[in-house]
Amino acid sequence: MDLNDLSSDTTSLSWNSRSSQSTRQSHLVQTNVKTGEALRPKLFVANPQIRKLSKEMAIPSSSAYLFLLSFFTLSLFLAISTAESESELELVADLRALQSESKSGVIHLDDRTIAKFLTSPKIPRPYSILIFFDATQLHDKTELHLRELRQEFALVASSFITNHNNSNTKLFFADIEFRESQSSFHLFGVNSLPHIRLVGPTAKSLKDESEQMDQGDFSRLAESMAEFVESRTKLTVGPVHRPPILSKTQMGLIVALLLIPSPFIAKKIFAGETLLHDPKIWLSGAVFIYFFSVSGAMHNLIRKMPMFLVDRNDPNKLIFFYQGSGMQLGAEGFAVGFLYTIVGLLLAFVTHLLVYVKNAKAKRVAMVFAICVSFWAVQKVIFLDNWKTGYGIHGFWPSSWN
Repeated sequence: MDLNDLSSDTTSLSWNSRSSQSTRQSHLVQTNVKTGEALRPKLFVANPQIRKLSKEMAIPSSSAYLFLLSFFTLSLFLAISTAESESELELVADLRALQSESKSGVIHLDDRTIAKFLTSPKIPRPYSILIFFDATQLHDKTELHLRELRQEFALVASSFITNHNNSNTKLFFADIEFRESQSSFHLFGVNSLPHIRLVGPTAKSLKDESEQMDQGDFSRLAESMAEFVESRTKLTVGPVHRPPILSKTQMGLIVALLLIPSPFIAKKIFAGETLLHDPKIWLSGAVFIYFFSVSGAMHNLIRKMPMFLVDRNDPNKLIFFYQGSGMQLGAEGFAVGFLYTIVGLLLAFVTHLLVYVKNAKAKRVAMVFAICVSFWAVQKVIFLDNWKTGYGIHGFWPSSWN
């Protein structure tokens, strides 16, 4: 209630209650209403109860105004918070839907979805995304191992989802293809492959604040990827579930094929008529293992080294021997292994077969032949080692011969 209205009502009340002084009071009221100066002080002095009542009524009006303002502010804040929460829940739901559509759980992203899930949402985001950067046109380059790494990445994703019972919403796995999302590659600053990057909830700049996996860690494949996730997100990936080499159907067929001829095989084994009872088979196996060991075949398998290279200056020319200690081709390893095997076979011939020859002249000729061929083979090995590495091997003769 306004204080001017209250004063007007009080003036009317004074007019009716004091009939003996009506003329004088009416003149006083009119004068006060016109001037607007002495009305309130005189009324409040004459009516202290009304003055007290006015103060008591003004205070609740101010409190009500503050209460309404606080209520409106709180309601607006709750509405904004609810809208943001619903938006975050919608993003997580969309990611889970895309994850469920993928067989391995890896979400395929492009420029549009990168903007939707990474650049547009408010920081902090309620999730992290581990991204594998791929380029299908480079899958035929075996030295990059993109196809193999992509399969290992899918193994980590499916294992993570399985170990968390498909209920975790803190981490999602995704891939980006170069031809489809070149602008996203530029946004992340990716200019070489293979490349894996983790975008955390608080990463504002995708290039500077996301974390890149060291390329030196790719050697352990899925296990190293799982360790990278655990060290950066503090989440547990769990064991990597690799598919079996053979399916249950294939295993059943193999067992059936082995059981059918098993009676005949058992009969041959007890009679001593199998290949395993033939000394020539064991001799051939020993020679093969020796050649496999000295030719660097294991190095070629692990490093996946080519047998030869094409000459850059002459594409029609092949390079079988690479000069330099930093690399060894498969052909040069087999060549040196062949020379070693010749020396080993000659030594075995001299010590195990030549001793049964009774003709002394034949023994001498065979011994000279074995020594000459062995000397030639060792000389070739020394020459190739000196040509490749630059290191020389010098003989030490007795000092009395000098």
